Amino acid sequence: MREIETEVIRMGDVGVVIDLVDNSFSEGREEQTERAIVILKEIFEARYKNLRRRLYGGERDV
Repeated sequence: MREIETEVIRMGDVGVVIDLVDNSFSEGREEQTERAIVILKEIFEARYKNLRRRLYGGERDV
């Protein structure tokens, strides 16, 4: 159960990067926004994959 809690907390990184995307977009920094979106996608995929692995165990449904 503790591992699941850890992975949920790590999903907080996704929120930080969403803020980065929002800030760079609102300031009109297109190149930085594009990079932030790529980073957001990569971080979300990694964090979500780890969370699912903890929830379902092993590599099933990942």
